[in-house]
Amino acid sequence: MSYKNIPEEELKNKIAKDIFWQFDCTKIIGKVDFCVKPITTKPRSTNNNDKHTSTSLSELKTSSLSENKPSSLSGVEVNTLFDSQSLLWAEAKKNTADLYNSISQLILTIGKARTFDNHLPPPFLGAFDAEKIAFVPYDQIADIFYMNDFNWNVAASDYSTREFKLVHEKVSAILDKNSFTFYYEEDEKQLARFIRLNFLEGKHGVTKIKIDKNNFMVIYNKWVNEVKNSILVNWDKAKQSGIIDGDFYLADILSEDNKTLKDKLHVLLIKDHYELDRKIDESGFSSIKSVGFRDGQTAHTQFWNKYQRPPLEEYWEYIVSRRDLLVPQDIRERKGSFYTPLIWVELSQKYIADVLGEDWQDEYYVWDCAAGTGNLLTGLTNKYNVWASTLDQQDVDVMHDRIDNGANLLKSHVFQFDFLNDDFTKLPEELQKIINDPEKRKKLVIYINPPYAEATQNFGKNTKKAVEQNSINQKYAHLLRQANRELFAHFFTRIYFEINGCILAEFSKLKTLSGQHFVDFRNFFKAKCLKSFVVHADTFDNVKGNFPIGFKIWDSNSKEKIESIISDVFDKNGNQIGLKWFYTYENSHYINEWIKPFRANNHVKPFRGQHR
Repeated sequence: MSYKNIPEEELKNKIAKDIFWQFDCTKIIGKVDFCVKPITTKPRSTNNNDKHTSTSLSELKTSSLSENKPSSLSGVEVNTLFDSQSLLWAEAKKNTADLYNSISQLILTIGKARTFDNHLPPPFLGAFDAEKIAFVPYDQIADIFYMNDFNWNVAASDYSTREFKLVHEKVSAILDKNSFTFYYEEDEKQLARFIRLNFLEGKHGVTKIKIDKNNFMVIYNKWVNEVKNSILVNWDKAKQSGIIDGDFYLADILSEDNKTLKDKLHVLLIKDHYELDRKIDESGFSSIKSVGFRDGQTAHTQFWNKYQRPPLEEYWEYIVSRRDLLVPQDIRERKGSFYTPLIWVELSQKYIADVLGEDWQDEYYVWDCAAGTGNLLTGLTNKYNVWASTLDQQDVDVMHDRIDNGANLLKSHVFQFDFLNDDFTKLPEELQKIINDPEKRKKLVIYINPPYAEATQNFGKNTKKAVEQNSINQKYAHLLRQANRELFAHFFTRIYFEINGCILAEFSKLKTLSGQHFVDFRNFFKAKCLKSFVVHADTFDNVKGNFPIGFKIWDSNSKEKIESIISDVFDKNGNQIGLKWFYTYENSHYINEWIKPFRANNHVKPFRGQHR
C-alpha cells in the first residue's frame, strides 16, 4: 500500500477504504481530521402497542450507560444520544510526518474545542501519514486535558508556541511507553490483527498480539529491524565472540514486565538493561556484562507494546530449542549446522533400535558430539547413558534451560566441547573412561547430525572460507585429500581413528558413498553399514537443494570396504516409497571429467549431439 504524493483528503479516503473498511469513517467530530466508528443501524421507531419496541427516555439513558454511550443530556449534543461511541480520533498528514507532532496537534485541537464534552472520547487517539499509523490509548492521554493554567486557545498547528512544546514534551514521554506504531507495508497483517482485536464497541484495555511457535520468527525479523540497533552492542564484534542478536530476542520474548523468566538463558533482560556472560572467577567473585539501550529503551518499549509477553508456557520449550533459527544466515552457512526435523529424529531412533535391539538405550552409551540445542536426543529415555557436547556455550545454556523444564538429560553430561580442535582430556571423566576402554567403546553410539559446511570454489559465487581449518584437518589432511573440504568428513575421520570400534549413527550427505572426492576417504574408512534410509534434503531447516540426506548406522569394529549399500527411501511426509542402491563407482569415470574442459573455458560450450 503506497499513499505517497497524494492530497490529505485523498489519503483519508484511502485509509478509510483500505484499513478501516469494516467501520464508518464518514462522521465529522468537531475539528478532528479522521474519526472511526462502528457501523450501526438507527433505532426502530417506537410503537406504543408493542412493548418490545417501546423505549422511554429513561430507558435509553440506562441502556446507553451499559453500552458506554452518553448517560445524560447535560452538556451532550442531543443527536449523540443515539450515536455510537467513536473508536478512534486521528490526525492525518500527507506524505510523511513526525507522529509525535501530529498527536500533539490532535490533542491541542481536541482540548481547544473541548470535543470530549460533546462526544464520548474513543479508546484510542492516533495519527497517520503516507507510510505509517500510530495509536495511543486515550486514558494515557486524558490527564493532559485537565492541566492547570494552560492556554488552549493557541493555534494547534503552530509548533512554535510554548503550549505546543509543553504538550509535545508530555506526549513524547507517554508515546515512548504506550504507543502502537504500524507501517502499512511491513506490518499489514499485524495492523489488521490489532484493529480486529481492539476496535470493538465498549471494549476496555488493549488486546496485544499473542506470540506462539508459528509467529515467533516473524516477530523476530521485525525485532531485528526495529529494536536491534537500539541496543548498545557492536554486533560485528559480538558475532565474532559468538554472541548473536537472537539471544537478546529470546531474553525479550520470554520475559514479563521486562524481566526474563528463564535464568539459564545466555542473555537476560533485567528491566532497563541486559546481562550476559555471568561467571564466577577462581576467587569466587561473580562477573556480569551489562548492556543498555542507546535511546533510553524507547524503541524496545514501543515494539513490545504490540505483543503479549511471555507466550503461553507450552511454547517456551519449542522456542528455546529453535535457537538455531535465530542464528544469522552467514554463521549458519559457515558452521553448516542444521536442526534435525523430529520426524527424522524419531525414525532414526527406530532404526537404531532395529539394529541394536529394543533395550539399546540401557545397553549402550550415546554421545552427540555436534548437539546444537540437543533436539537429536529428544525421545531418549536413559539420561544416565547420554552425553551431549556442542561448540557454542550459548547452546549449552539452552540445553541446561531445557533440562530445567523437563528435557531428559543430565546437566553434568551436557558440556561445551570443540570436537575438531579440543583434546579428549577435556571430556567428562566418565566419558573418557568409555572412550579409553576398547570393550566399552563397542557399546558407544556416536549419534550425530554433523555440520554440512563445505569449503568450495564455485567460480565467482560466494564461498565459505576457512571452514576446513581445524586441528583434525591438519592431522588427517594427507588421508582426506579432497574430502577435507567437508566438515562432516572431519568428524567421521576423528571418530574412525580415535574412537574406533564404536557405532556411528549419522545424518550426512551421500558423498561418502559415491562422491568422487571421497575416494581417498573410502580407502581408510572401513566400516560395515548396518542399516540406512534417505530423505529429501530440503526437509531440513535452511538446507536448500534437490539432493538426498542419508541416515546410516556404521559398525566401525567390522572392517569392510564400502562398495555399495541399499537404503530405504522416504518421502517428505515420512512414508516409505521404495529402496535405493548406492554404489562407490571406484573404477568408473565421472561426468565431471567430461565437464572440466568446458569449465576451464567459459566461452566454449558443448554443442548438441556431442558425445559424453
